[in-house]
Amino acid sequence: MFGKVMSVVLAFLGISAFAKDKNGKSVLLSVQEEQLKQKYGEKFVESFKKDLAEFEKDGAAAESAVTGEVQAQLEDERESNVRLMDRIKALQESEKQMKALLEERDKTIERLSKEPAADAGEQVTGDNDKGMAKKFKPDMSLAHNQWLDAAFKGAAYSGNTTIDTTELQKEFGKYVSSERLQIIKDLMGTTESIRYMSTIMTDKTEVRAQQAAIDSVLQQFVPYWTPKSKSTFTPLTIRNYKCKINVPVKPSDIMEDILGYLYDENLDPQDMPIVRYILYQLIFPKLDEEREQALAVGVYKENSASQDGGAASDALDCMDGYVTQLKALKTASNKKVTWLLDGETLSTDGEALLEQIDKAVDQVKPLYRKKSMFVHADPDLVIRYSRAYREKYPWLKNQDGEKVKIDFTNFTFAPLEGMRGTGVFFITPKENFKHLMSKDPQRTSIRMETNHYNVDIMAEWWEACGFWLAEAIFAYIPPEEEEEPESSQGGGV
Repeated sequence: MFGKVMSVVLAFLGISAFAKDKNGKSVLLSVQEEQLKQKYGEKFVESFKKDLAEFEKDGAAAESAVTGEVQAQLEDERESNVRLMDRIKALQESEKQMKALLEERDKTIERLSKEPAADAGEQVTGDNDKGMAKKFKPDMSLAHNQWLDAAFKGAAYSGNTTIDTTELQKEFGKYVSSERLQIIKDLMGTTESIRYMSTIMTDKTEVRAQQAAIDSVLQQFVPYWTPKSKSTFTPLTIRNYKCKINVPVKPSDIMEDILGYLYDENLDPQDMPIVRYILYQLIFPKLDEEREQALAVGVYKENSASQDGGAASDALDCMDGYVTQLKALKTASNKKVTWLLDGETLSTDGEALLEQIDKAVDQVKPLYRKKSMFVHADPDLVIRYSRAYREKYPWLKNQDGEKVKIDFTNFTFAPLEGMRGTGVFFITPKENFKHLMSKDPQRTSIRMETNHYNVDIMAEWWEACGFWLAEAIFAYIPPEEEEEPESSQGGGV
């Protein structure tokens, strides 16, 4: 430990050795002592002087404490600190961008909620006088709320224990009216993969970049207007999809579940009304899980409903996911995309896998190598890579916990559950990885209808994801996956 402190002090003072007294002992000059006090404080200086005297009492020179091993350790620590600070800065910048995006989205939703919809539908005002910003309070005079309140307090409820679905429907309507914007946000909650996308708010059925990125602006001066040539980047088409949920619920069957939830979470019945429980504990968690799967590996299939409505479609039939779109681009032999390890199968040997990943990131175009980007990947692949890395370098510690950074790059693995089992991974800037959602609150609806002893929850919204420019995609598709059916977008070019 003293060797490290000694090395730091010598480096700070800009000397290789201390002055010596007549007995050959190290002496701190007044100016040096003052410099150290200014930098580290008087307590440090006194402690250092004692340690210095203790080290030299047997005749050893203080400078001998700075061995080659100590210098190597300090250099490793400096490099580790530099990498850590770079990661912290990257995370802070990512958090700053996400916060700005969410603030902009909230401002847009608030502004658009005050404007009438194009089809002259019901206007959502957001005016405090109309209750939009008021917190919803359940009507405790309703039979189902009285039953729940009595059961929660351990009392016997003397009223009718049959749930009046008409009352529940009215309360649901009031709940949605009072907290509509928040419910819409939570209906379209941020899933695991959406965190790595940039949002486009649109009501078009498909979007396409009108102007690709500016690739060059600098030129030599001449006294004429000489605009530079247009970019050669290739915009891709992202198709928007209309989705819905139709969920039947029998309220009488979930009352005991709500009581258990209130007990576990130490909540009062007024804190978790039945209508909120139905949305936030029964529907939204499952919806987020299925949206994540559809956004990743969904394959859109046209649903031909008969007069009686036909059968409900599978969750993965709602849209083309980003993995599906990449496979379609590969099947279409799109040359604008950089296909990493093209034609190679990832090795089952750990050390060979490490070499393949290093080779893949080296294939990213130089223009993008300096950018901090994520390697969106099958979680199974990330686990295999992490285990292989730990086996090859057992003495290294993962300072970022579960985050796995690829050495000598600005790329970090982002395991996405929706990609599990695909063997796919891809690298692209966040601004090139798009999530589409409606900018008009009227195009997103949620309501409840009664059906004898059941209530039916219905919601509709528009959503999609995709890529903006082909040249900014660097993707690996396992050879055995290349021949799968193409997406409905047919490559999206």
